[in-house]
Amino acid sequence: MEALGVIANIIAVVDLSAKVATLCFQYSKDVSSARADIERLRNQVEHLATALRATQRLIEGNKGPSLSTSQGLTGPFRSCMVDLERLEKKLEPHPIRTAMRRYGVRALKWPFSSREVNQLLDGLGRHEKTILLELQVDQTAILVDIREGFRQLALQPTEDASISREPHLMVPFAPDPDFVPRLTLEKWMQDQYRQPSRRMALVGMGGFGKSQLAIQFAHRVYADEPGTSVYWVHGSSLATFEESYRALADILCLPRRHETEVNVLALVRDWLQRDDVHPWLMVVDNADDIDLYFHNKGHNDVLQDRLASYLPKSAKGKILVTSRSLDVVERLVGSSRATLRIPIMREEQALELLQRRLENRTDVVAARDLVCTLDCIPLAVNQAAAYINRRSPRVTIESYLCEFYSNEKQKDSLLRSDKGDLGRQDGVSNSVVVTWQVTFEQIRREQPRAANLLSLMSQFQAQNIPEMMLHSYDDDNTTQSEENDADAIDTGNENDGESRRIDFENDMDVLQGYSLVNFSTMGLFEMHSLVQFCTRSWISEFGDPVRWSRLFIKLAADHFPSGMFDTWTVCQNLLPHIEPSLGRKPREESTVTNWAEVLTNVSWYMLMLGEYSRAEMLVDAAVEARKCILGLDHPSTLSSMANLAAIYRNQGRWEEAEKIEVEVMEMSKEKLGPDHPDTLTSMANLASTYRNQGRWEEAEKLEVEVMEARKEKLGPDHP
Repeated sequence: MEALGVIANIIAVVDLSAKVATLCFQYSKDVSSARADIERLRNQVEHLATALRATQRLIEGNKGPSLSTSQGLTGPFRSCMVDLERLEKKLEPHPIRTAMRRYGVRALKWPFSSREVNQLLDGLGRHEKTILLELQVDQTAILVDIREGFRQLALQPTEDASISREPHLMVPFAPDPDFVPRLTLEKWMQDQYRQPSRRMALVGMGGFGKSQLAIQFAHRVYADEPGTSVYWVHGSSLATFEESYRALADILCLPRRHETEVNVLALVRDWLQRDDVHPWLMVVDNADDIDLYFHNKGHNDVLQDRLASYLPKSAKGKILVTSRSLDVVERLVGSSRATLRIPIMREEQALELLQRRLENRTDVVAARDLVCTLDCIPLAVNQAAAYINRRSPRVTIESYLCEFYSNEKQKDSLLRSDKGDLGRQDGVSNSVVVTWQVTFEQIRREQPRAANLLSLMSQFQAQNIPEMMLHSYDDDNTTQSEENDADAIDTGNENDGESRRIDFENDMDVLQGYSLVNFSTMGLFEMHSLVQFCTRSWISEFGDPVRWSRLFIKLAADHFPSGMFDTWTVCQNLLPHIEPSLGRKPREESTVTNWAEVLTNVSWYMLMLGEYSRAEMLVDAAVEARKCILGLDHPSTLSSMANLAAIYRNQGRWEEAEKIEVEVMEMSKEKLGPDHPDTLTSMANLASTYRNQGRWEEAEKLEVEVMEARKEKLGPDHP
């Protein structure tokens, strides 16, 4: 079919979709009970219109007549028209209702149930997907033809200078037919684009969807604003940045671009800063490396300036930056108001993404479990869907979840799976683990202290990480004894403490700038559980996992309190973080000593809560560990034994309690002396056990002995 016929079909469908969208908007004002369904339907219709306009622009271009795929869309266009006509007929108000509205009577009633809306969305989504897939084929073919053609341009004696002033689309990715709208984020981008400021930025973790949002936005701008050029620059390295600028120079047919002494980066920048060019939008994707943009790397003689200096500044153009680094975008954009932090998806959005990606129908409950397990992170959802599709029907959502939870090694394997994604740059991994390890390595290069802080935080649970346990993350010697720590504190000064505090704030700011850590509430931080897992995986592969587990145990020993009533709030907050390590005995003796200290304190807290079996199990392990390393008569061993006796005593197990208390008392007398406070406490405990058994004379004898010793040692009026 000729291009004019196809374009006529497109225009008709676009006009009809606009009418349907307007009707939906009218319903949304009048029918509050179904507003969510109405907005979903209106948004799908608008996305369909965007895909149609993009196809129209493509067919109307110079290459239009040769695009056999897009030219063959007559059937899908007609099918789409039929569905939209039915939808319009259903939405068009009855004349009686229209008359009632003239008198101020709200007579509109939404004609669809939620189930019917879902069916409509499925149908319109299929039309959009068909159109976008065909568009992707032709768009890719055009880019290939352009690249191939421009290899020969250096041989041509003259070029048409008007080409450089025509609007161009240089986006290497077609719109994703499975893209799930994120309306709040897309609205911010549209509103910011209309603002006077020339630059805007999306910042967030790799895999949160920054590039996909930028791709959709770029195509929407090109489709909705005739005469506006859209250019895509790969900003992850000097090589990709230069390659993008050279491709742009070729597409614009810029004079002298093939001359070896010409700085192509400056050539493109200067051209886009001219007043006689068309309006343009430039997307700089993955601008993560601050040294690349703001420090002279000395790669070659051409790059005497930093890459930031080659980004054009013009009233005719706007720049959208995507980055993992808040530092980079703040310096590139210059305004926090023009920067949007990209969060994870909402649960419903992640669920919709999974359902669109999976080739077979899914159980909604299992699908919801999966996206929640994956923290609603788009890259993780895409990766899981690709894995399930590849191995279906042997692998289902349920079996994937079973594998994921089976053990850490299997989880790591699943998160490393890389099945490819047409919507991501060539050479960029689609694995969650590998994607985030790029960020971890970048932090380790730029801010080693911040990488140390991240490593320590990965040892905690993901939520409510206590700041009070984080300030020793940069200590070189994590095995020093508590006595040495005390000496260090005594010989320190206020300047050292202030310097540490400033370092901590700066390093935490780095982690928050990369969206790895969030401030939860006063004194508490949080991480995504997948981020935390991938950090531990990175440490196991490239770092020193023993160092961080050793430091964590030491900090737990330093900060978990005695378990007395006035410390319960702190105990309650710290226990979830410490509990996973209670059952894992370390290998190093120095760490075992700290581990036994933690077990002893936690056991007393359990005793206070009345959880006797749990308390007994913990303190048993502490006693055995301390006996083995410190010896039977060491004060720390005796302290753990006294705790065990107290647990027996609180359960009425008097004989078991008595046996241990006698042993503790005798060794305390021998090791510490008969009038040492710990010895006197052990005697008082034994007296209590005698008293509870009705052995009054033995109890009285011990209590008198304790009283006399305390009078002599402390004085008769001591509390």
